[in-house]
Amino acid sequence: MDYTLFAIIMLLSLCGFNNTVWFFKIFDFFRLQYALASISLALYSFFIEDYILLTLSVFLSILNLWRIRNYIPRLKFTFFRSIKNKKDIMSVNTYLKNDEPHKLETIIDTADPDVLLLMEITDRLELTLKNIFARYPYQLKAPVRDGFCICLLSKNKMDNAQITHHGVGDSPLLQADINVNDKNYSFFSAHPKPAFNKKWDNERHYYFRAIEKIIANSKYSPIIMGDFNSVPWESHFNKFLERTNTKSTLIHNGYKITWPVYFIPMGVPMDHIIIGNDVNFSDLKVGPSCGSDHYPIGIDLN
Repeated sequence: MDYTLFAIIMLLSLCGFNNTVWFFKIFDFFRLQYALASISLALYSFFIEDYILLTLSVFLSILNLWRIRNYIPRLKFTFFRSIKNKKDIMSVNTYLKNDEPHKLETIIDTADPDVLLLMEITDRLELTLKNIFARYPYQLKAPVRDGFCICLLSKNKMDNAQITHHGVGDSPLLQADINVNDKNYSFFSAHPKPAFNKKWDNERHYYFRAIEKIIANSKYSPIIMGDFNSVPWESHFNKFLERTNTKSTLIHNGYKITWPVYFIPMGVPMDHIIIGNDVNFSDLKVGPSCGSDHYPIGIDLN
């Protein structure tokens, strides 16, 4: 039974390195969980004095921790560092079935961001958040799928604002040049389809390849926010950063769980704020719960 458990963890770990089969890519999401399971198995092996299994388990834990090495210098989980004060920019997948919209409104009211990206906004949620929407004279709004919209809101003027669509599913990209703290930035949304099937996985990759060309040619330093439906150690994510000359605000800032709120043990960093390499930021915060299956994420721009 002990070796069977090891074989299962090893199989999941190795499958996650395979980029040719679409559903194997999902196995790459849960590296921290594989590492913790391997460490637990190693401790058990030490207790029962099975040193072969101990050695194998330690190796497997190191393999998975190495994969996410840039995100675990300090294990600071999201509920220790939630948004409790004003943020310059903020992104949140509000969840179309959100049954606690007033909690969402309170969190946005506390953060009071200059630029706010809201995903999975329904007519019901927009009506509930009407006081929030009223604060933002500049707005971009695009229907996505399943009867919800994505909204980019700004207190400051939007220049060169436009909405483009990419992929077979016409996933939108909201973009605008906005001044924050006396500096201009090119803001972009990001909400590709999740890799729930081969078609959607292909669309996810097409979306990233399409928008990277636009971002690479942005007028000002880019800031890309949203639910990327990707974890930051995936190969396509890192290629995206390289091609757009950007960096993830999650790198070297600890392991940040942004999804799923309803089952923290399987939590992964799914939501991101990506910035140009020449952009400085501070006070990265994730959470608290806002009635969504995602946590909000926000930063300050220096």
